[in-house]
This record gives sequence, structure tokens and C-alpha cells, in this order.
Amino acid sequence: MTYCEDESVVLEVRTRMEGDKIDDNGDNSKGDYVDLRDENGAGERCNHCGGCWGFGGSVFWYWVKLAVTFTFLGLLAAACVKWVSPFVMDKEIIPIINWETTTFSTPVLVLLLFASVALFPTLLLPSSPSMWVAGMTFGYGFGFLIIITAVAVGVSLPYFIGSLFLS
Repeated sequence: MTYCEDESVVLEVRTRMEGDKIDDNGDNSKGDYVDLRDENGAGERCNHCGGCWGFGGSVFWYWVKLAVTFTFLGLLAAACVKWVSPFVMDKEIIPIINWETTTFSTPVLVLLLFASVALFPTLLLPSSPSMWVAGMTFGYGFGFLIIITAVAVGVSLPYFIGSLFLS
């Protein structure tokens, strides 16, 4: 088939994929769609979810298993938030915060908090305890200024480190 475009003839080239069924007019009967089933209508075994496309029940059990798994994970997360988090907070986080505030003087604590908020995320360590110390020790205003400037340095530091390896 040809058609004219601005006084020039453009040829339409048809390509054919293996297994395409072409009707009497020369057109592909399915258009741009590819049939993933074999001639009998049964599907191939799906390795991703363990089910067969030919049977609707296996897809149902896949979603049931998925829902049960996520329900179990949600209950496990709720149990951790309710019982494990307060224990870790009382035994680990609060003693560290108290030690930091009593051991270091105010200027040294500012530098320590700035460095920890800026560097810890680069090293994949949490910096939220340092943010808590800054907020509790220096208040909302000055603590916010310490945290926001340290975070600005902390987010640009991995960028500059990564740009060193760019070739």
C-alpha cells in the first residue's frame, strides 16, 4: 500500500512476526496484540507467581497469600512499634542523649550535632537522635537553624562524593 505525502510517494512496509495470522485481505487479524496462549487456549506456567494463566483459581490464591503475608507483616510492625520501640528508646536512645548533653559544652555540642546530622546519612547511620538533642537543648529556633544547615550540607555531600567517581 502506498500513499502520497507532499507530492512524494511513501511506501508502507509491513513486517510480520512469527505466529501472526494474516487474513484474506492481507491484514493482521489481531492488530498489534500478541497472543500469549497456545492454540488450545491454555496458558504457559507463570514462574513469577506460581500460577497458570489458564486457571483463574491460582491467581486468586496468589492474592490471598499476598494479603495474608502483608497482614502478618503489618501486625509484626505494630507489635514492634508498641513493645520494642519504647524498650529501645528507654534503654538506648535516651541515655545517649543525656550523655551528650551533660558531657559536652554548648559550642562543642553545636559542632558535634552539626557534624553528626551532616555526616551520618552519608554513612547510612540515623541522624534523628542528633536532631532530637538539637531541638531539646537549643529550642525550636536555634535548633532548627542547626538542623537545616546541617541537612543542606548532608544532602550535598553524597552528590559531591558521587561526582568524584563520574567519568
